[in-house]
Amino acid sequence: MTTDTGKIRILVAGADKRQVYAGKRLAEEYGAEVTLCMTDGTAEGLPFVSSPEELDIKADILLLPMPCGNGLVIPAAGQLTCSMLTHALAKGALVTGGKMPTEMIEFFHSRGFDTADYLLREELAVKNAVPTAEGALGMIMTESDETVCGMSIAVTGWGRVAKACARLFAALGASVTVFARNISALSEAESMGYRAMRIDRLAERAGDFRTLVNTVPALVLTEQVLENTAADCLIIDLASKPGGTDFAACAKLPRKAVHALSLPGKCAPVTAGAIIADTVINIYSERSGRNVT
Repeated sequence: MTTDTGKIRILVAGADKRQVYAGKRLAEEYGAEVTLCMTDGTAEGLPFVSSPEELDIKADILLLPMPCGNGLVIPAAGQLTCSMLTHALAKGALVTGGKMPTEMIEFFHSRGFDTADYLLREELAVKNAVPTAEGALGMIMTESDETVCGMSIAVTGWGRVAKACARLFAALGASVTVFARNISALSEAESMGYRAMRIDRLAERAGDFRTLVNTVPALVLTEQVLENTAADCLIIDLASKPGGTDFAACAKLPRKAVHALSLPGKCAPVTAGAIIADTVINIYSERSGRNVT
């Protein structure tokens, strides 16, 4: 369902700055009619309601935050559940969010709505790697008493985030070593000018680095690895929960370790919101057959 003017109606719910800026981009860039519900209160000139009971729309898209929450409860500026929003959705509306739990997906499907997890989209993952890397760089600059230029940094993994981190750190003059399991990944990293080593050598070489940046969502920074790091080594884990670091061992040794989650939303909410908005429009265009890009 769309308005008489042909505009897409979008309901943006959840207390996250990214939600507000996603809504702003959807309105300004794509001409959508956007309503914010129970966000952080910074409406940025968009229609805003502080309670689901105030909603009087039939939205084509429901945009939920990242992460969506647990079960049927949505992180918001107050208590918000999925059932509170269904009356504001058009028949067959698209419900999209990040890390949508199975219970939430099943709930909306049972009521005739379509669902999509935008966090699974390649375009979002690729673009999100940049603010994640910049956020990691900011943490290194804040937590370290040395310049990044000349610093020896180890990056574990060779996915999108690892590549963005290695590129950014090296651009500032850091000496970057990539640790990965896959031979082709190591060959690619080496061809781009980084030192590259198999990850099973990390324990023996851990003491060479001022900073360790992990991107692997599995335990790679084990107690054995951490014991071999320098006492002033900074550890930044960018992997999703539970991360790839033995944080109990870090506390015992001790080592300064930070599990840096959701950096795009914390460090660059405007950019992160725009990335989400663009991804949601891509999903809607594919599902509806309407070219709104």
